[in-house]
Amino acid sequence: MSDAEPGLRERKRLATRLAIQQAALAIAASDGLGAVTVDEISRRADISPRTFFNYFPSKEQALLGDDPTLPADEQLDVFVGGGPSGDLLRDVGVLLVHSTQALIDERGLISERQEVLRANPELFSRRMASMKEFQHEIETAVARRLEAGEPDPEVRRRQARLASIVALGALRHAWWEWSEQDGETRLVDELEQSFADLGALVSRSLV
Repeated sequence: MSDAEPGLRERKRLATRLAIQQAALAIAASDGLGAVTVDEISRRADISPRTFFNYFPSKEQALLGDDPTLPADEQLDVFVGGGPSGDLLRDVGVLLVHSTQALIDERGLISERQEVLRANPELFSRRMASMKEFQHEIETAVARRLEAGEPDPEVRRRQARLASIVALGALRHAWWEWSEQDGETRLVDELEQSFADLGALVSRSLV
């Protein structure tokens, strides 16, 4: 299962990060993208512009929110080395859980962000580009893991790309399931469940 609840300091950091995103999206939704400025976001979030830049490099990134990224630490090394379970899809799921734990899972942000993205195609394009970059990260990690057992680089490339696409599909499934609920279920828990369901489906197809 996912890690323990964050401490007080981390909860305050997440609350500030959430407030910045909520302010940015509210301005864009009510007044348009041109009205979104760092000063106005900071005013509504009750922080200083200097504090804003401690959390986001630009107003556009505050609108888009956190980009998912793979952990650049021991979890990635364990995955590339063939762990933690030895099952590729299950281990990709573990890796994405580590990535998702760093994201803010506030249901209210989803509909607000989708509305702003629909009204501003340039932001939507940036979101798609960030997800494509994340897919490439997954593909690269899987290809590195496959090096130990697959000598053909073309086969590794094809398999790694397929695994990355499947992984993002499971992540999207988790987001949908989580966003449609009203309970206390966390996004990371839904992601774990989506990969468990995926594993069950794959196993069923083999019998």
